Amino acid sequence: MSTKSLPKVSFASIKDWRQLNWLEILGLIGLGLVIALVQANVHFPLRLPGWRGILWLTPLVATRMLTSSFGAASVTSLSAAGFLLLLGVRNNPFDWFFYLVVGELLDLAYYFGRRWRQKAWFWAIVAGLAHLTKPITMIILSVSGVWVFNFLIFRGPIYPLLTHLLFGALAGFVGSLAVLWVKRIRRIS
Repeated sequence: MSTKSLPKVSFASIKDWRQLNWLEILGLIGLGLVIALVQANVHFPLRLPGWRGILWLTPLVATRMLTSSFGAASVTSLSAAGFLLLLGVRNNPFDWFFYLVVGELLDLAYYFGRRWRQKAWFWAIVAGLAHLTKPITMIILSVSGVWVFNFLIFRGPIYPLLTHLLFGALAGFVGSLAVLWVKRIRRIS
C-alpha cells in the first residue's frame, strides 16, 4: 500500500470559466441545432438502417477534428439530442441516448488516439464502431424484452449491424477527409 499523498490541486490550476471560448461553445450548440433540423426534415424512404448516420455523424467527426477542445463532440451531440427532443422528432425513443454516446466515444477517441487523429482511416473505424452502438443497444433491448424493434424481427440483426458499420465508417471517412483537405489547402496557400 502506498503511503504517498495525492497530488495537491489548487483552485488556480482548474480552468477558469472566463477562459472558455464562449463563441466556440455557441458554434457547437448551433451545429447541434443544424444537425437536429436536418434530422427532423430529411425523409427519404431508403429502407437502409443507419443511412441517416451520414447526415449527423459527418459534421460531428469534422467538428471533433477541427477543434482541440475536449468535449467538442459531446457538446454538439448533447445539443443535437436536446434540440431533437424539443422539436419532437420521434424516429426512435432512444435517439437522444445514441447521440450522447457517439459524441462521448468520438471525444475519447480523439483524446486517446493522439497518434492517429490526423488519419482518415482512424476516424472511419471510430465512427463506424461508434455508430454500431445503436443496433447493438437495440438488439440488447429486444432480447431482454424491454422494447421490441420490428426491423430485428423481419431482417435479423446482421443486416442492421453491417449497414450501421458501413454508413458510420463512410461518415467518419468523409468528415475527416474534408477536414484534412481543408487543412492541406490552408498549408499550401
